Amino acid sequence: MMAFTHAAAGAASSLLVAQYLHAGPIQTLLVLSGGVAGSYLPDIDHPKSAFGSRVLPLSLPISAIFGHRGITHSLIAVVAMSCLLWWVFQQANWHQGIAVPVLVGIAVGYLSHLLGDWLTNSGVPLLWPSKRRFVSPLKLCTGDFREYVLALLMYGWVAMTAMRIFIK
Repeated sequence: MMAFTHAAAGAASSLLVAQYLHAGPIQTLLVLSGGVAGSYLPDIDHPKSAFGSRVLPLSLPISAIFGHRGITHSLIAVVAMSCLLWWVFQQANWHQGIAVPVLVGIAVGYLSHLLGDWLTNSGVPLLWPSKRRFVSPLKLCTGDFREYVLALLMYGWVAMTAMRIFIK
């Protein structure tokens, strides 16, 4: 999937989680911000991706060692990234009222990215280091008309939900 679709999925999924958790407006904004950021993280393994191109000193070696859609597109990466970020937030003395919603959003956004790539022909190696790739029976080709429609629908839902939450 393309970066704008991943961002839409990260925003939509994080808003759904915030609603499920009955988060207030500030916490919802933190979860939403984390969700969008987390939706880009798995593509750190692709130096030409929207995120990877901005962090080349990290992206190039990860790509060289693991390739695209390797370890960063697995469930172990979600757990490792969450643990690492929790540790970083603790070391930085982030207040838990900020750290927890941001971390929840990042994890949800990361998972939404994996779900989006699961919908493509290439699938994802969820159980890395196993070589098995999980692929949806309903496939979308990256950049086809259906992806644009899906992204626009998600952005529309996000906009309507955000207006309902933040504009009273």
